[in-house]
Amino acid sequence: MDASRGTRVIGIFAPVTTGADLSDLIGEAVAFHEAGADIVDLDTLPAGPFAAVDDDTVALLVRGLVEGGIPVSVTTTSADIARLAVEHGASWIIDPSGTTADREMNAVAAGSSCGWVIGPWSPRRGDWYAGGDEADAYTDGLVRNLAALLDVGVRSERIVLHAGAGLAADDTEPWRMLNHLDRVAALGYPVLVDARDEILRAMTSDDSADRLDDVAVGLTVLATGLGAWGIRARSIGRVVGAVHRILEPRQGA
Repeated sequence: MDASRGTRVIGIFAPVTTGADLSDLIGEAVAFHEAGADIVDLDTLPAGPFAAVDDDTVALLVRGLVEGGIPVSVTTTSADIARLAVEHGASWIIDPSGTTADREMNAVAAGSSCGWVIGPWSPRRGDWYAGGDEADAYTDGLVRNLAALLDVGVRSERIVLHAGAGLAADDTEPWRMLNHLDRVAALGYPVLVDARDEILRAMTSDDSADRLDDVAVGLTVLATGLGAWGIRARSIGRVVGAVHRILEPRQGA
């Protein structure tokens, strides 16, 4: 899984052409990878770019990219989508529910060799944060979901912890766990810092593209300074540049 190398850019792939055929999608995704996305992420959650794309197209896109040597992650809480992604060669499944939204997800994880990025949320325990100590609530959820994966035999080196609070589309403060990244890192697992658009917009009153890019760069500096496994974003241009500028002096030392 190579979870130990420098911070990677997980690019949330958003096709330019709505309803594009498979070959066009693959072409766009390849260009996205060449622009600096170390891992191309297909986000199938309700607010994600692939929410309305049928499962077979997602699976075939995964296969096409993997056959071209491009690492792929699929963001989903559905065991059916995760199973298809795994079967077609996805390297990572990103599940903010930590496999709790679908009772079959643990079985998919146990039967695969890919990596799992898990969050703290559980539909069977209500919202992850309902007041009190938000960092404790978040890390408690991560530990609970982590234990469930370990219990079904998923090896610890295949697990990354998702540090993107605000797991609901209507969350008004989706950035708040970014104040407590040290608490997530202290659990001893690689960490994914999320800089998806909802988080960026909630962190500034100016939602212009340039300002959102500035916020994304700030989160990138935070993530790389922490030694995060990855930073996940839709607009990757300045994120990629920031990661390279920070990591290159270290790699040349």
